[in-house]
Amino acid sequence: MAKGSMREQMPVVTAFVDQLRDAFGREYIDNIIRAGMRGQPVFHATENGHTVGTPVPRGVCVATNAKGNRYLVDGPQPGDPVESKTKYRA
Repeated sequence: MAKGSMREQMPVVTAFVDQLRDAFGREYIDNIIRAGMRGQPVFHATENGHTVGTPVPRGVCVATNAKGNRYLVDGPQPGDPVESKTKYRA
C-alpha cells in the first residue's frame, strides 16, 4: 500500500468496517480481516486503486442478497484452515 493511512486511502471501506465492528464486535471483525490479509478468502476490499485481503477464488459460489450485498455461499469460511490444494465448485 502507498503512503498514508487506510482510512485516507479507502474511506468507504473503513466506514463499512467500522459499522461491522459496531454490529459484530471489534475482535471478531479484526480477526476476519487479519485472516484475509494472511491468505484466507474471507475478506477482500478494493477502493481508489488500493486492495486489502484475499479475493474469493474463481468457482466459489457468491450470492447477492436483496440489498445488493455479496456473501460466500460455499468454500472456506472464517476460521477455516487455508489449503492450497482445495478444489472449489466451478
